[in-house]
Amino acid sequence: MQTLDHTTELGKKLFYASYILMLVRSLLAASTLSALIGTDGVFYRYILRIAFLIPILIKICTQDRYEKQTLLRYVIFACAVALMIAFNRQSALVEITLLILGVHGVPLKDTVRVFFRTASIICGALFLLSLFGAIENIVTYAGLKPRYAFGSVYATDFAATLFYIELAHGYLKGKNYNLRNFFFWIFVSLFVYIFCVARLDFVLIFCFAWAMLLATYVPKLYSFRGIRAVLWLMIPIFCVVSILLHFVYTQENAFLKWLNDLLSGRLYYGNLAVNDYGFTLFGQVVKMQGWGFTTDEWDSKLGYYFVDCGWLSLTLQYGIAMTVFVCAVYTAASRKSLKEGDYILPIILFFIALTSVVDHHFFEYWFNPFLLVLNMGLCGGRRKSTAARSAVAAGTV
Repeated sequence: MQTLDHTTELGKKLFYASYILMLVRSLLAASTLSALIGTDGVFYRYILRIAFLIPILIKICTQDRYEKQTLLRYVIFACAVALMIAFNRQSALVEITLLILGVHGVPLKDTVRVFFRTASIICGALFLLSLFGAIENIVTYAGLKPRYAFGSVYATDFAATLFYIELAHGYLKGKNYNLRNFFFWIFVSLFVYIFCVARLDFVLIFCFAWAMLLATYVPKLYSFRGIRAVLWLMIPIFCVVSILLHFVYTQENAFLKWLNDLLSGRLYYGNLAVNDYGFTLFGQVVKMQGWGFTTDEWDSKLGYYFVDCGWLSLTLQYGIAMTVFVCAVYTAASRKSLKEGDYILPIILFFIALTSVVDHHFFEYWFNPFLLVLNMGLCGGRRKSTAARSAVAAGTV
């Protein structure tokens, strides 16, 4: 007997419509084009948001079918999120929650494809507009070296966008990843290093290209128990260790001071936020301000105050409960995929967990399409048939 958890073809189209609109709106808001299109206005902030929420709400209410256990998990999750919003006042959490619930019955591979195409088109268009001077190409400096943002609000944001697009591309190619794909992303990594001076993203893009190449041409490598264990075990380890490093950081410790310098001061500012706010179960309002382009007025009293670690930022803003949930689902999804013979998704989740040690985009759906894997933790009940098992291995959420 096949699972009762599914949606209709119309339901899938409604989800794609909402997802595309959400991506376009958020990607443009996170660019220098925002200065021209008025992202602070009523239309962009409220009317457009309501417009893209309507299709996904129609899908959830009219097109989706649920097993009782799945529906109960969804209700509990929605209530927990409502409690979190009462504490952290993050409106973006509403959109993230609706995406996680709205992807019900939609293949993960299809949602990633939507992200890949949409993000690639928007990123490419912003890149060209910035080169032709139609929008501002923010330039900052690392010493004497210029760092170009190419339409993004900051050079590292542009580099991070390319990295997450690479992850989406790797997932879509799967075991069909080839040398042409490999050399393309090696070129992208060098471009990021030269023009954005984004060392961390250079390493990530470069290493992920190699990981995918090995997955294609030396697949037996991922059959070793040790390699497989590393892929899923390192997810909670990256999470715990990165938070602890910020928590225990002190300038008096020579090693931590050296590590902080290597990470461009990330440990210092993360530790400052921990001391100022502390940890809570359901999150809190954490006011941050970075160096990137913004249409908001600079708060001189706050100054530069930003947490770059995705795991720590998630914990401070959304609470320990959300971090435990996310980390547990990512770990379980990785382990389950490995047991089913799929090692592409575990490789991707490993790299997301790794980049989140030094990058804050982990919980931003316009960067990370694999947030939708969180649906597996809510709709991950027992599979009723071989057909269902095959669907999950192929990427169905």
